[in-house]
Amino acid sequence: MTTTSELTMPSLMDAMDKLFLRFLVGKSKIYKEEEYNDGLSEAELDDKALNTESASSENGWNQRILLDVEKQRVMREKADKQLNDKRNALLTRYFQQSLLKVINHRLANTDEVILEQLQLRETSLELLKKLLAGEPRYSQLALLLEDDIGTRNRLLSLVASEDFMSVLGRSPRFVRDIQSAVGLIGTDVLRYLVPAILFKYRINAYSQHNSLFAKKLWRYEMTLGQTCTALLKADDYRRPYDGMLLSAMVNFAYVASYQQYLSSFEIVRNTCLDQAREKGEKRRHDFFYDIQTDAASLQALLVSQSSLQLSLTLSEKLFSKSFPHLVNALKEEVESTPFEVRSKLGQLLFKAVRFAKYDQLRASRLFKPELLEQYMQNSHIEPDVYKSLLRQELFRFKPTW
Repeated sequence: MTTTSELTMPSLMDAMDKLFLRFLVGKSKIYKEEEYNDGLSEAELDDKALNTESASSENGWNQRILLDVEKQRVMREKADKQLNDKRNALLTRYFQQSLLKVINHRLANTDEVILEQLQLRETSLELLKKLLAGEPRYSQLALLLEDDIGTRNRLLSLVASEDFMSVLGRSPRFVRDIQSAVGLIGTDVLRYLVPAILFKYRINAYSQHNSLFAKKLWRYEMTLGQTCTALLKADDYRRPYDGMLLSAMVNFAYVASYQQYLSSFEIVRNTCLDQAREKGEKRRHDFFYDIQTDAASLQALLVSQSSLQLSLTLSEKLFSKSFPHLVNALKEEVESTPFEVRSKLGQLLFKAVRFAKYDQLRASRLFKPELLEQYMQNSHIEPDVYKSLLRQELFRFKPTW
């Protein structure tokens, strides 16, 4: 049997990647790794409680003697329940297979994914290009922001926030003119801020389905983006604010898959309901009417996209001309290019991805401390760099660096 100290680099990193995917679709509060078992721990506790109660009954309690008729009723109910559970399991499997088929078909249309799932319009792309790759005037930024109502309104709201503005050393202001807001924040801060708020709201955190997943994914994306930024700053990189955009590109596959998962879920459910109505199958209709999204189907989807090939395909289409260096770094990550032959930015992304995943697992008490030294060594993160990254709490947005 392989011990934790004997894990090879590929097996350790693969194990952490799998654990990370389970974490994304798992429970909100996990105190010990052994308590995380995809929701089965409660069932195990219930079984233990029942066994304990049964033992107590046999040791002194007056046990009720069931009549033969009542025994038969109990057996019938048990058999009916088993049959119903079997039917429901088959319907669930049918629904999951239909759902994944529809999602993968829709994700193959990259133009639709960019417009519908990532919601990236030409104005948003031009805003990123002007802000991150140029020296725009406030009037230019204001003009582009007028066409991006969501980002515009959030910037106005932040300017009125005492907490946010105090970090900048300025007083909050209630303004309606976006050019005034841009001037109050400043271009240097906007280069870090705009990509963050632009991509934050591409992740649907307000859906009735799997909202916890959206929050976890955003925390990971923020941590990854700011880890990239911190490493870029430490390396005296000319444009450290590229970090959040690079993080968003890495997560395009997860975000697009999740958004498509939400919309396709309703499409497939309505199709199943229509079929059940046409056939007059009330039991089937009621099942699909009450069906909810589940961790298993979402995890199966994420596993199919874990190679992040979709992220690369979308990034090449969106940013190959504006940010070819970021696309190349992502390509090296997707293709698992050996660390030693990667570009400088590709090596940095390698480190950032692994630290960001570690930080999510650490925060949820899922990462085994005895694996830390080996994991960081395999991630090419030096001890002093690790301490620096951890100390900065990179899951919290930093408007100034």
